[in-house]
Amino acid sequence: MTDNAPRAVPASPAPTRGTKRRRTPRLATTSGVLTYVFIALAVLLPVPYMLQLPGPVFNTLGDYQGDPMISVSGAKTYPTAGRIDMLTVAVSGGPGRDIYASQALGALINGQQTVVPSEAYYPLDTTREDVTESNAVEMSSSQDVAIAAAMGQMDKSYSVHLSVDEVVADAPAQGKLRKGDRLMSVNGKKLDSDPQAAQIMSKTVQESDSVEVGIERDGKKKTITLTPAEVDDRKAIGITMKQDFEFPVDVKFNVDGVGGPSAGTMFALAIIDELTPGAMTGGKHVAGTGEITPDGTVGPIGGARQKVAAATEKGATLFLSPADNCAEVIAAADQSKITVARIDTLDDAQTTVEQYAAGNTSDLPKCPADGADNNEKGQ
Repeated sequence: MTDNAPRAVPASPAPTRGTKRRRTPRLATTSGVLTYVFIALAVLLPVPYMLQLPGPVFNTLGDYQGDPMISVSGAKTYPTAGRIDMLTVAVSGGPGRDIYASQALGALINGQQTVVPSEAYYPLDTTREDVTESNAVEMSSSQDVAIAAAMGQMDKSYSVHLSVDEVVADAPAQGKLRKGDRLMSVNGKKLDSDPQAAQIMSKTVQESDSVEVGIERDGKKKTITLTPAEVDDRKAIGITMKQDFEFPVDVKFNVDGVGGPSAGTMFALAIIDELTPGAMTGGKHVAGTGEITPDGTVGPIGGARQKVAAATEKGATLFLSPADNCAEVIAAADQSKITVARIDTLDDAQTTVEQYAAGNTSDLPKCPADGADNNEKGQ
């Protein structure tokens, strides 16, 4: 053997079970920490969504903060019983109020909550103050319309006047029409005392190159000629309108901090119940929802899932659902605890409640099991 002979190099011993290499734990630990950091940041980041949750429930036949929720004067009223609940949706998020990814994820798991994009309800520049004001206006309007619908259902006459609410800057109406002007006619079509006056006004503007608007201002009548302008592919004269009602009864609502138009149908039922002998519900617990028009048509609302959950939790045994909300309500309702009935009009709603009070549930206009449009009763 010479000194130049290759020497055997001992092989590195194979790692035994449980042996740890020095660098690997550091990399694994760092990676794990970063993962947790990223997850924590993700769930705490604000997201552009709102959560709809079941909100407070109010008995329109009862008291609120020590005073009747609805009080009617100027006509004979009758004692009643039972409950006709109006339902609300609590909203988390939206303008001025952030929600986080963790909350949105939790809401998706919770069947009583709904996640909706904020911009689906509010323009990006909407403020919290804008939302509060809009909700208050919608609630006030829904109360007037509910009275009108109740009066129509009871064949009691009332009058309605259309007036200018706001004049848009730099619009054809600026300098010619004023806030408070009473709109009497448009192109010879009478508007005063017509419940459909706003629709007639809008339709006439769309169909005309020039409109003659008859108004009453400070007790004097005059005619204003306007040329509609094209705004977003529609003709407009640049005003917003409001309806001023004159009813044969005085109805006061005691509802603070609640906005939106969806209580209209329940308000109308409560007014009818107070103005007619006997308890419409027969002492039973009824709840429901639905926007309403002066002619008694019931329209769809938002948050139907949350409302039927709140009604059930409160103990209601009958839920009145607008036809277009049937699918959502049926999917969310525990029908072993609450009966769901479809309503298209105020007359449907009153008839349904009276039938339910009498114990007749076989012929109620029920929502079909699949939520499809179906006018047949009992289907």
